[in-house]
Amino acid sequence: MIRTAHILFLACTLTLLPSFREAGVKKTLLVAEYDLKVATNSLQHLYAYHFTDGVFNSKEKIVSVAGKREGATGIYIRFDLGQSKLYRNRYVITGIGNVIDVQEKKVLLDQKDQFVKTSGDSIVFYTNDIFKGKYYSYLNLKDGTYNEIHNLLYKALPEKDIEVDQSGRLFKIWYYPPNANKIMLVNDAGYGEDASARKEKAVKVPMIWVDNTSFVFPHYNQTRNVCTMYRVYTETKIKESLGEIDNPASLPYNSYFYRDAMGALVYVCGKGNFEVDLKKKKLTPLSVEDLGNGFSAGLAEKPEVGRSLYHNEKEVGKYFCDHRKAKTTPGMLAVHYDIVINGERYPQSVSIWESKSAKWREIDVMDVAAVVGWIDN
Repeated sequence: MIRTAHILFLACTLTLLPSFREAGVKKTLLVAEYDLKVATNSLQHLYAYHFTDGVFNSKEKIVSVAGKREGATGIYIRFDLGQSKLYRNRYVITGIGNVIDVQEKKVLLDQKDQFVKTSGDSIVFYTNDIFKGKYYSYLNLKDGTYNEIHNLLYKALPEKDIEVDQSGRLFKIWYYPPNANKIMLVNDAGYGEDASARKEKAVKVPMIWVDNTSFVFPHYNQTRNVCTMYRVYTETKIKESLGEIDNPASLPYNSYFYRDAMGALVYVCGKGNFEVDLKKKKLTPLSVEDLGNGFSAGLAEKPEVGRSLYHNEKEVGKYFCDHRKAKTTPGMLAVHYDIVINGERYPQSVSIWESKSAKWREIDVMDVAAVVGWIDN
């Protein structure tokens, strides 16, 4: 009898274990906010919003930073330019290359450089300055030192010495190998996209490196009604077709590439968003983009309601928002949303959807500079 009761107790305990494991899950959302007097003091504040089981419980200031430094020109430290990245659940790397230690609540690097990669205890940057020249540097997270990499053979970025020659109607692409004469890499790089919808008619051909020896660019024919995506290999000069886009309309801005939350390569043009599949050598039109952790967003914003947001392919809400700035963690989605009045957008607060309650909750943010990302506690 005792043995039977013991077995029943163990069975009940094991049944309840998942609930105990799931209870008390703590997560932190990092949000950068403008100071109330940002127009005069250029201050931004990084705050941590703490949640337990999806419910907000406290707000904590991490650091305050200045976008301008007294006696100096140019940008100093800012969260609202580019996309910030999180490393080791602790370090914020801003879109302009600053580094903040959330745990120690201090700025580790106030330099403005191009982030390249993380590697163990190092964060690597690239500088291309008219006065300082071109070089790599790294922040040592162990001792906080910032040093230039003096090894001349070190090359963390793919080859950068490529130039699109737009001096003639038909564009060309030149390659500038180190210590050698320039090489004609592509003698037909197209005529550039249709710029008729722009105030400024200048066209810039976007390119993105996909590995150390190849890059991708869009080729527009003379009538601009066909865009062919090409992958070019610098060592062999091979130009490989990845598919075509018919009748891409003119945009008020230049077309561009970016990587989504899952690392997929996306091209944005007047026909919409297209995934560039390098392995299958094809272009796929996108209507929804993966945001990670089971979340996704519709790419088309409807004028009346905004953009659809999904969890496990089920719609959970609609917001006017930039989906590329949404931040996810398992079971939670944070969105910096806008309101639209007479066609004008006005940034508002941050809304959070949580899977257990299947509800949206808004957090009280005065003036959002950027939603930086989630940290697991």
